[in-house]
Amino acid sequence: MSEPRVIILHVDDNEANRYIVTRILQNAGFTVMEAATGVAGLKAANEHQPALVILDVKLPDINGFEVCRQIKANPETAFIPVLHLSASFVQSQDKAEGLDSGADAYLVQPVEPIELLATVRSLLRIRQAEEAAFSSAREWQTTFDSIKDSVCLVDTEGIILRCNLAMTQLFCKPSHQILGCVHYELMGAELGIGDGACFRRAKETHQRQILEFQSTERWFAKTIDPVFDGHGTLTGAVFILSDITERKRASALLQEQNDRLNQLMISLQQQTEQAQQANRIKDEFLAVLSHELRSPLNPILGWAKILQTSQQDAAKTQYALETIERNAKLQAQLIEDLLDVSRILQGKLSLHTVPVGLTFTIKAALETVRLAAEAKSIQIKTVFEPNVGQVLGDSGRLQQVVWNLLSNAIKFTSQGGQVEVRLERIKNELDTHPSEYTQISVSDTGMGISADFLPYVFDYFRQADGTTTRRFGGLGLGLAIVHHLVELHGGTVQVTSPGEGQGATFTVKFPPIAAEKLNQDDTAFYNGSDFNLNGLQALLVDDDRDSREFIAFLLEQYGAQVTEAESAHEALSTLEQAKFDLLISDIGMPDMDGYTLIRQIRKQPSDQGGEIPAIALTAYAGEIDQQLALAAGFQQHISKPIELEVLMQAILTIVRV
Repeated sequence: MSEPRVIILHVDDNEANRYIVTRILQNAGFTVMEAATGVAGLKAANEHQPALVILDVKLPDINGFEVCRQIKANPETAFIPVLHLSASFVQSQDKAEGLDSGADAYLVQPVEPIELLATVRSLLRIRQAEEAAFSSAREWQTTFDSIKDSVCLVDTEGIILRCNLAMTQLFCKPSHQILGCVHYELMGAELGIGDGACFRRAKETHQRQILEFQSTERWFAKTIDPVFDGHGTLTGAVFILSDITERKRASALLQEQNDRLNQLMISLQQQTEQAQQANRIKDEFLAVLSHELRSPLNPILGWAKILQTSQQDAAKTQYALETIERNAKLQAQLIEDLLDVSRILQGKLSLHTVPVGLTFTIKAALETVRLAAEAKSIQIKTVFEPNVGQVLGDSGRLQQVVWNLLSNAIKFTSQGGQVEVRLERIKNELDTHPSEYTQISVSDTGMGISADFLPYVFDYFRQADGTTTRRFGGLGLGLAIVHHLVELHGGTVQVTSPGEGQGATFTVKFPPIAAEKLNQDDTAFYNGSDFNLNGLQALLVDDDRDSREFIAFLLEQYGAQVTEAESAHEALSTLEQAKFDLLISDIGMPDMDGYTLIRQIRKQPSDQGGEIPAIALTAYAGEIDQQLALAAGFQQHISKPIELEVLMQAILTIVRV
């Protein structure tokens, strides 16, 4: 991934190590400066202010720990993150000393490129967040100083912690001579009104105290506002001193300034809390994402290695293949959920709506979770009201909604439990004009949902607690996607639960379909037994041999005759020599990609293959990729990994077999 221009200083006297690390960083898009000694590194840090310093510990002149201390002790460079990278100092005490010297991270050589780059990017993100915090603090102080009245923040003992510009001007003192003073003692010395009773009342009553007083020829209004933390504990007060000599309207002006300051403090507190909450959710999600994406790799790679290196009996081989397939599908589903969330957040998730019979949609979803339910001896009960009719929707997305709800129910239902699925037509008697709607409900006897968590069930990245992920897996995205998809269909989704350990019920409601859009021919889906490609001449184009042979095998299993081409040029040559009923082409190929291939084919006359039905097959799964494929001349776009049913649906949609 290309990085914005970021300068990194790499200090290492070992030329070979320096070369390797520098190349890793440069290949990732970073600009790298190099130094071979501690002195040279300090000089470069002072002169060039890099975004990050990668610092070897064992240097010929000054050791890396001392270099780090000097960087952090210099106000000009103290903010620069330092990453220690060492092949010699690898013990725990070495790491502790490095971090105590001021380093922000410590890695041991040899280090994997992916770990190095992840650490570098993490440190750069932290620095960016710190800079944003510093900027926010500067903005806060600027706003604080713009207040005309003299304002200071004091602790519970009345000691001044912060003051604005107006207060320094009032007392004709720089801020460092004001901070640390007891505010009423300072008032007594400078203005002759050193009464601390008002502050004591504010602490005792936890209420604002206002006092007007005269000092020589000027009148002032003193206001003390107690400040509390999120738990209601008194932490200090805001002290405001207003000059009310000039006008009788001073009271109104004082109130305006107070309101402004209060709003500022509330805003700052809210921003802090929101930032902390966002960081917590982000950190939890990244940890879960890393775990969930890595976990399926272990059985996939493990069983693949076993099958490659040793001979297994048929039963063990079948078990291994099923395990690999199950975990590969799990990873694919996680990736698809992430892509769906990306589309949702960008507003790019669209529907292809047609009249859909929900009975079949639910049955199709039930089939996909059947094995998972059987593995836990969970009984699935279905109650389908006859003649429910159709709804207007995207068949695939509706099946995704039902699948997510069923998967969720099975996941959180204990061994031997029960899941019930109901489909019915419900009348809404509460409306002024009574109407009907189609309702799907999925109930389970599982772990239930606490009343506190119910409002957050459909939030992105939210799970009831951290142990949920460890016990059951998942990213906390499924129900959020369900909520968005249902709303896109004009429906609603709700959840109820009597409490923890008492199960839960998810209820989805869809509006009735308009009469003019009704279509009783609900046969747009084919079962596996319906697939028949006998006599179909297919040209399959993919530069990846494994993918090509796998897809060819699938097609041939259903009677198709497949001709393979490993490049777009070979495909064009093959089309000149024979006539085909179908073209299936990968997009990302060297020399000529799939988009260029289909454009060239579409320029040919129909008798030379110019109108051949074509399907784009690619690992690019975004909404924009589908639009590009259709615009180039393909009729269908399928993302990898391939699902047999999806591929066959696409073929039977565009080819008469």
